[in-house]
Amino acid sequence: MNDIAISIRNVSKYYKLYNSPKDRLKEALSFSGKQYHKKFYATRNLNLQIQKGEILGIVGKNGSGKSTLLKLITGVLTPDEGSIAVNGKISALLELGSGFNPEFTGMQNIFFYGTILGFCREEIAEKLDDILAFADIGDFIYQPLKTYSSGMKSRLGFAVAVHIDPEILILDEVLAVGDVLFKRKCYAKMEEFFQSGKTILYVSHDANSIKQLCTRAIFLSDGNILLDADAKTVTTHYEKFLFAPKQQQKELKHSLQRTKKAKTAKQSVERKKPSDRSENSEKKGDHPYFIPNFTPKSRTVYDDSKVEIADIRIETIEGETVNALVHGEKYYYCYQLTFKETCEEVAFGMSIQNEKGFQITSTGSLNYDMLIEEAHSGDTYAAKWEFICLLTAGVYYANAGTTYMLDGERQLLNRVIDGLAFKVLPLSHTVHGIVSLQQVPDYRLLEKDS
Repeated sequence: MNDIAISIRNVSKYYKLYNSPKDRLKEALSFSGKQYHKKFYATRNLNLQIQKGEILGIVGKNGSGKSTLLKLITGVLTPDEGSIAVNGKISALLELGSGFNPEFTGMQNIFFYGTILGFCREEIAEKLDDILAFADIGDFIYQPLKTYSSGMKSRLGFAVAVHIDPEILILDEVLAVGDVLFKRKCYAKMEEFFQSGKTILYVSHDANSIKQLCTRAIFLSDGNILLDADAKTVTTHYEKFLFAPKQQQKELKHSLQRTKKAKTAKQSVERKKPSDRSENSEKKGDHPYFIPNFTPKSRTVYDDSKVEIADIRIETIEGETVNALVHGEKYYYCYQLTFKETCEEVAFGMSIQNEKGFQITSTGSLNYDMLIEEAHSGDTYAAKWEFICLLTAGVYYANAGTTYMLDGERQLLNRVIDGLAFKVLPLSHTVHGIVSLQQVPDYRLLEKDS
């Protein structure tokens, strides 16, 4: 139990729904105990264990139970069934400006909010300089909170939450507002928390930030956990669910429910290993820069009912297929689109991610005013992207996707996640990070000590 930060066992939270106020009164006055309400479950039989030192990402559509779960963990709500055990002091930002009094100044709210979180005035005073420096809102700290912008509230709330030294930090969409530089500072602070072994629960609709920050993620729907796995796997399935037509979302949900027990950390390990089979490997194995049987096991296809995306590959300028790339060389990223029904104004795109699922680059033909005006059933098109490899040594994954116009709106046709795995060979000199800008060092003496 010492390694468990939060343990949730068979937790359900429901609300009583009445057809009219009259029914509520009838139930209150009933001597027979007759019920006039229906139960709406915000969470139902939810089980979750969070280890100390984890950064858990939580994704789900609005109304899926994310905020309810966090309020149950923090004690704002009490479960109607089941139990929750929390091992450590919690600091939570559940809603923008929550825990603050709009009539108080920012300075007064620092002490007010810190007290709500269970810290004494002396403890807060010790951290005051750090809080003010991190929030960086200047003289506004002496103005009433009701005069603050949403970004300023976010700055102040985050600054207080992270500087009172909690063991568990809970963030619910608080980084959805604020400027880019402040968000970067927040991400760096979260990484510092992680390195110190503290636990973070992070709710966001931004899949990239979930993949970049979180060691694990859960996908909530209707108060249940549909998927609990590594952040890349969860966000891939979540985005597939979001982009699917409504009639397919139910099928995807049932599919995840059927396979939920089989989804574990196994996928995150498998994703880093090449598969035993390679698509079209029989025609690609001769080039010295082609590694046979090197395809991802994490390949995910969104919907190939209208168009199939196939033969995803990287070619040299001479047209030879490779998957071991040399830094600084020019290549083509290619795939084929085979249409199963007529589609209009079709755009195609590509993106590249690293092993953690962090998106390095993404673009589409629509950005270049390039469209397939009308593709008919049975048509096959070759899509090609020219690029220069500026990536540093490592393993990368390439995605492909296509959209079209339907009823005056641009809709997703199909998308393939992790359609291709490739390596970038080591550079002749050490470069850290994801890309190399081909920097060349130089120096000159400006003044010599006589």
